[in-house]
Amino acid sequence: MVRILPEPPIWKAAIAFDFDDTLVMKGESGPLDPHFFECIQWVRASYGAAWGIATGRSLYQLVEGFNEASFPVLPDFVIAREREIYFPGQFGRWVPHEDWNGRCERDHDRLFRKSKRVFRKVRTFIEGQTSARWVSVEGDAAGIVASSDAEMDEIQNFIEGLSKKADLSFERNSIYLRFSHRNYHKGSGLVEAAERWGIGPSRILTVGDNLNDLSMFQPEICDACGCPSNAVEAVKEYISRRGGKVANKPGSAGVIEVLGHYFAP
Repeated sequence: MVRILPEPPIWKAAIAFDFDDTLVMKGESGPLDPHFFECIQWVRASYGAAWGIATGRSLYQLVEGFNEASFPVLPDFVIAREREIYFPGQFGRWVPHEDWNGRCERDHDRLFRKSKRVFRKVRTFIEGQTSARWVSVEGDAAGIVASSDAEMDEIQNFIEGLSKKADLSFERNSIYLRFSHRNYHKGSGLVEAAERWGIGPSRILTVGDNLNDLSMFQPEICDACGCPSNAVEAVKEYISRRGGKVANKPGSAGVIEVLGHYFAP
């Protein structure tokens, strides 16, 4: 049975991990390396560090991922769909951050209504000049799935040259892209979640592997950052420039390496 860990006397730090290809690698099934959970529980108890998952998955998809990976304990917070914040409640139920999630939904609805003309142009380009798919997603304007990273590079360049909406942005993970409001992403969600415990960016560590994790690595979001060895080159380069930790191992083994770099045994 998945447990909710008791809170330490004082929360002193926060750690956010991406899920897919940071903790759980493509093609892997079954539980994560148990050393990860031993390590994170030790860091949590010794340093008062709240830990959470920041993912592009919906909350439902993430819970499925927890079950498939045999999580023995629940994280202290979750950022789902790269913007929605949830905290564990009684009996393992996830409780939304109602103020943040409500504002997030309203701002996205308003922005997407104003951006219909932009979306039509992007869709016309996608369906007429690429092999990518325009995918309707509940609660979002749409998503795009490209046939390759190179094709998504082309699509990204088209969108960036077209959009004049100040608040219209997107989150990209390899061949996947989701439109979003510029103010809501993994980084801003993390700062808001950590504020629950009075934890600011100077006491936040972030770990991820792909382009949609870059918002978490910014200096105004976190003081420390890292990635596993399987991270995309743009992420490795950014973390190296910031003086963060690029692990020598992939996936959860690399995450353990990052934790060992920042937290002394």
